[in-house]
Amino acid sequence: MKRTSLAVIAAAIACLSLAGCAASSVNDVSSAGGGTNATNGDISLRNILIVSDGSKTALSGAVINNAQERDKVTGVNLIQADGRVVPAAKGAIAIPPRGAVYYGATTTGRDLNPALALSLKGQPGGIVTLVFTFEKAGDVKIQAPVVSAVGEYAATLKDAK
Repeated sequence: MKRTSLAVIAAAIACLSLAGCAASSVNDVSSAGGGTNATNGDISLRNILIVSDGSKTALSGAVINNAQERDKVTGVNLIQADGRVVPAAKGAIAIPPRGAVYYGATTTGRDLNPALALSLKGQPGGIVTLVFTFEKAGDVKIQAPVVSAVGEYAATLKDAK
């Protein structure tokens, strides 16, 4: 009788333990090529990813400014595995107040821009750590996936500036 009771209790515990796994984030499905997001105050980075063919790379995603005044990306830097910080992109990106700038879009229109060419060599399948420096909002750090320049990303490198 004790063995039967112990077996029933053990089975019940196992069922409850395994049922908890079904509700975990392991079952969340997302696109393999989907970018990552980060927020710092009024600045948000959305769907940030790096497109690479192994030798040329470009940044795709959105920079959103929820503030009442204009801000500007003054630099995008790469944090290397050894901790060194190296510039990854040149130039400045002005973000209008309560507005957004989209990079890597393959269609034309307001606030849509070609992907931002990067001076780094990323291998598809990897993750790189980038730091966006803003004139007013400061730094926003993000880990971005590196995806292959194929399929929906095929035109991204060709149009990168």
